[in-house]
Amino acid sequence: MKNHSFLILTIISMTLFFCVAAQSNCQSKNKEVKKKTNMNKTTPEKMPDEEVSQPNKANSKTIAEGANSKIETPFVFAARSAETYAQMQNFAENLPPASQFDFSKSAIVAAFAGTKNTGGYSVGIQNSADKITVNLIAPPKDAMTTQALTTPYKVVLIPLEAEDSLSLNLTENWQNSAQTYKVSSGEFEYSGGFAGIVKKFGAEGTIKILRSGDDVTLIFNLSGKDAEKERKLNAAASGKIIDGKIDLPRLDAGSFSENPKPPVKVSGTLANNKLNLSFEPLPTSVADGFQVRGKIEANKN
Repeated sequence: MKNHSFLILTIISMTLFFCVAAQSNCQSKNKEVKKKTNMNKTTPEKMPDEEVSQPNKANSKTIAEGANSKIETPFVFAARSAETYAQMQNFAENLPPASQFDFSKSAIVAAFAGTKNTGGYSVGIQNSADKITVNLIAPPKDAMTTQALTTPYKVVLIPLEAEDSLSLNLTENWQNSAQTYKVSSGEFEYSGGFAGIVKKFGAEGTIKILRSGDDVTLIFNLSGKDAEKERKLNAAASGKIIDGKIDLPRLDAGSFSENPKPPVKVSGTLANNKLNLSFEPLPTSVADGFQVRGKIEANKN
């Protein structure tokens, strides 16, 4: 009887052992399966906030530079059309053809430092959101330089939309070569829009002139006078001056007119320290847009 009871107990113990072992093995397999499953799952990573890239108007590109140019006095020339770019090609050698540029989205500025007594000088053209600064970079005082006359220059392509003004900021090297004329009288009128608006106002301010032979650049710093709101025309334009007659094919009108507006053509005379200019709008296909016209008299400062 004792042997029989012992046998039954042994069978029960072994049964329990195998059940516990099987359960443990099953749990182990389940954990392994879960682990493998989790390893195969793709857990989306938390991406860092993306920095919004803002358009950078300072992305200018140098298309030509050197230590020897044909221009011996400080001069700046701005091309905003194929016509004015053709002028630039006459005094800046080895420039790309005009067909490579879209002048509705860019301008080309050439700056000539004039004659320097040694080498080591260069021209800097920096473009910010509201102006283009032209400056002279001199060699360090302890630098070994070429003991020969040089005429440094630089030509830069600048992104600029058609409706934006080309505003030049000249440093001392060019300021000293510019002639300044102060406006003595000015009359402007802009008109247009669905309602046929007409607004008249005067003008005051200064105009700086840089010349090199028959080539000329005028830098306008004008404000509206007795206008219904603030009016500004701060822009540069280049063209021809022959026998005292000035012809600037294109000048942005600034806020002298409401938008949308075409640029203006500037013509006039320079004689006996007196400057007379007329402003006429260029043709436009914009219906019900605005346009400005006017005239200015100025005397040399």
